[in-house]
Amino acid sequence: MRRPMRMPARPLLALALAPALVVLALARPAAAFEPTGNAVADGFLRIVESGGFADVAIAGSGHNEKGTVLTGLTASAPGRNERLAIGTVVIVGGMVDGANALRAEVIQYADVAMTNIGDGSVSRATALTITPARLPLREAGASWLATVLGEFQQLVLEGLAARPATGSAVAVERIEVVREDDADPAAGRIAFQRARVDAAFFQGGASTVLTDLGYDTLTLSGTLAGRWNAADGATELAQLAIAAGDVGAVVMSGSASGLSGPRLAALGQSLGSVSVMLPLLQEVRLTALTLAFRDGGLTERLLAHATATSGASTDAVRERIVDGVARVVALVGSEGLTTQATDAARRFLLEPGTLTIAAEPAEAVSLAQIVGGALLKPQLLPQLLNLSITVEP
Repeated sequence: MRRPMRMPARPLLALALAPALVVLALARPAAAFEPTGNAVADGFLRIVESGGFADVAIAGSGHNEKGTVLTGLTASAPGRNERLAIGTVVIVGGMVDGANALRAEVIQYADVAMTNIGDGSVSRATALTITPARLPLREAGASWLATVLGEFQQLVLEGLAARPATGSAVAVERIEVVREDDADPAAGRIAFQRARVDAAFFQGGASTVLTDLGYDTLTLSGTLAGRWNAADGATELAQLAIAAGDVGAVVMSGSASGLSGPRLAALGQSLGSVSVMLPLLQEVRLTALTLAFRDGGLTERLLAHATATSGASTDAVRERIVDGVARVVALVGSEGLTTQATDAARRFLLEPGTLTIAAEPAEAVSLAQIVGGALLKPQLLPQLLNLSITVEP
């Protein structure tokens, strides 16, 4: 009786493991970059490559007291004419999860530069920090910024300088983004400090007006903070502020309801069709809205320029402006509002301070009602919205 032929143990083991090895190979993206042997560093490089970058390379990698360190990173995206360079990447508390995403307590980028090879435009940042961070694998169409930022709770960008292919460069000292929660209600804050913009950056007449008023360069700061619930549409604009040195600041705040995610999408699709928009706006209600301008030198410059170009006295220029305000507001058809507006304009021009326009209705008012009132009975809007115009020193 012939005995069945027995295969050696090793070939049998290899045959049994082959399917599993194939699955693992498919699940783990192949690396075109040169592996470092460091799982965190290789995971990061793999993610950069997944963002559509080729020729991903680094000068070196290692560890310091903070965590994993990569130096001299370069990569190119030929399809987008982009060339990325990062001087140093420090990954604190990094790990690669089962989906090949990189998770870290902190990721710090230093000396970041993105160059568009096609038009020569360059964006640079001295430092960029995200905490905590999760960088997922990307599809090849992802932008470079989405690739290196991924998902985070806080971002701090310092020393931003952007030089477009044509026109003036923009420099921003600091940008901060804080996300309070990814779930509803979404809340957070975006702020930037000391953004320097030349007057020539603005197109057409705006550039000429700024230059005529003596603003060759503007230094801007801004804040956007609020909360939005996509499910029920409850919206709170805690602050939207733009300030410019020697100019002043515009500050807006308010609250509304009914701006749900689906309704916002429907409103976007119905732009241009009043008959479709009005029913959608019926469920969007304004609770409060405040708009204020805090003068920082703009009013004095406007009066001086108008006086110099017209040959009239400053008092005469003030009265012309007040008369113009009265004519415009009178179109609403509310004598009380016209009186408020002209009195406020006169006081503000004499002693520039903070001019505030506020809508504080006794009950929330639908936007459809506001639009309808503006079209049919504008004289009723001041009472409907409980409008007020005030001036403070």
